[in-house]
Amino acid sequence: MKSEQAYSGLLMVGVLGEKLSPAEIAAFTRYPPGGVILFARNCVTPKKAAVLIAELQGLRRPAGMPPLLIAIDQEGGPVRRLREGFPEFTGAAGLGRQNDLAKTRAEAAELGRALSTIGINCNLAPVADLLSPQSRVLKERCFGEQPSLVAAQVKAYIEGLQKVGIAACVKHFPGHGTVVEDSHERLPVASLSRSELKPHLLPFAGAVKAGVRMMMAAHLSFPAIDAHSVPFSRVFLEDIARRELGFVGVLVSDDFDMAAVLGPSLAEVMVEGITAGLDLVLWGRNLRPLADPGPVLAEFCTRLRQSGPRKRELREKLERLFSLREKLAEGKAFAS
Repeated sequence: MKSEQAYSGLLMVGVLGEKLSPAEIAAFTRYPPGGVILFARNCVTPKKAAVLIAELQGLRRPAGMPPLLIAIDQEGGPVRRLREGFPEFTGAAGLGRQNDLAKTRAEAAELGRALSTIGINCNLAPVADLLSPQSRVLKERCFGEQPSLVAAQVKAYIEGLQKVGIAACVKHFPGHGTVVEDSHERLPVASLSRSELKPHLLPFAGAVKAGVRMMMAAHLSFPAIDAHSVPFSRVFLEDIARRELGFVGVLVSDDFDMAAVLGPSLAEVMVEGITAGLDLVLWGRNLRPLADPGPVLAEFCTRLRQSGPRKRELREKLERLFSLREKLAEGKAFAS
């Protein structure tokens, strides 16, 4: 594989239906993504999701590549892509109200085992945002309002998922709880200063202590801290996530197919995110459900080679992702 094509491994892409289309097969074969995100449209039943996952992973074997990251938002409670025929699990709000860390750990492990039987190896959970009265976006998706409670719950949830070999992805860094806007509709703006942000970082610090393998950067703007929104901010991605919190895993964006990041060239903003410090850009193909993802993947690879970060940085990102996928292929517990 040409190095330029390998750059597509820095993308996590959505699939439009229950099966891969000929255009998707051609695009994913020529420009193999690092991961695929599943939505309800792909998960009518667990059996159908498993068939799609097997088809996706089958594209990797001839090239001898490690398995794809297969990710899903299966938080429990209101946000769950798998519904019919899949066990229902308690959401974060319910677990937070019970505040039983052993139960949270056990519930997450049971969910992880259920996901693993289908072939899913990454859960885009837990939510580490602090609940606030003004937030209309998160509501039942948060463990609670108190930083210490949320941090403990987040840590337990991650431990449960990762002890059964599922990569947890804590979200939405650095905390979505203070804003009222929905990033699916517009870019939310938070008025917090660096010192005011500190309580919101505590659950993410707890996640890092638990050895979380992935962290999702939210579509948020903090103009008092940096002029760039979080997925395009080296202040947030490098200074805070990497240096202050000590996170060494994979930094993934929230979906770039949202109104918060719409621009003239999707590939161009993807490259800007990678250059700022992201390891993986998520493209769900929801707002712009292009039948053929190939042109975007090709443009991304070309732009990344021409104007992306230095080769050493790109190599480090690809190595982080390769290491995670190899570990997932073993199907063993992650060390905290």
